[in-house]
Amino acid sequence: MSEVRPRLYLIDGSSNIFRAFYAIRHLSNSKGEPTNAVYGFVQMLRKLLRDEQPDLIGVALDVSRRTVRTEKFEDYKANRTPMPEELREQIPQIRRALEAHRIPILEMENYEADDVLGSLASQGAAAGYDVVLVSADKDLMQLVDEHVSLMHTGRNKVYDPKAVEEDFGVPPEQVVEVLALKGDSVDNVPGVPGIGEKGAVQLVREYGTVENLLEQAEEIKRKSYREGLQENRDIALLSKELVTIHTDLPLDFEPGELQLEAPDTEALKELFRELEFFSL
Repeated sequence: MSEVRPRLYLIDGSSNIFRAFYAIRHLSNSKGEPTNAVYGFVQMLRKLLRDEQPDLIGVALDVSRRTVRTEKFEDYKANRTPMPEELREQIPQIRRALEAHRIPILEMENYEADDVLGSLASQGAAAGYDVVLVSADKDLMQLVDEHVSLMHTGRNKVYDPKAVEEDFGVPPEQVVEVLALKGDSVDNVPGVPGIGEKGAVQLVREYGTVENLLEQAEEIKRKSYREGLQENRDIALLSKELVTIHTDLPLDFEPGELQLEAPDTEALKELFRELEFFSL
């Protein structure tokens, strides 16, 4: 019989805040202040606490647009439109809601929320926890393993290694290889010209890694794949670096600090009154 491990829930704040903002439109209080993202995010959070009753919990947030990736590639995420002003105004209130729920906010200068999630997931699993990542970001599938799963809030589905392979076409440890080859227009990751998602999956299943593909590029029968790899060696390697989530940031995994606590009900009441969330 397998041991029952305590569960650590790590929420991708950025992914879920954006989802909440676009899922609920035109919600504001009587002062005209937008409240839709706060409301949607708080509802997601409360449902998670009620349904899952996690032992440990934390929410990772992005700190700034400048990161180790933009230092490496200036145009990383350059296509993204700036955060809508209506959403930007709500971030301080979301932070207040998390503080009132006594849920720690996890962040690190120069790195993305994904890297914080990856590093704490790795440390948490090594310390004996079953880690559940809560996000609508498919890139986090690369972190899934025996003790790390992805609760995909967009698809309402929990991914273990088998489910990742079924949906993505390759096991979790090869997800970065596919992402590197096909690129990502949303994050402005170049990828290899001429190779789409289907081709990337096929090539990775056959050759395993981007490095192996580059070494054996001349053997590849399909001209567009072969030439794409031969002519874009550096871009392929850069793309892999950009899509690889860091799992070794110098963050201290402190179970005591992530322990789920009872919320500060007075602070929550005050916030909900201010935002006019009367149903809450």
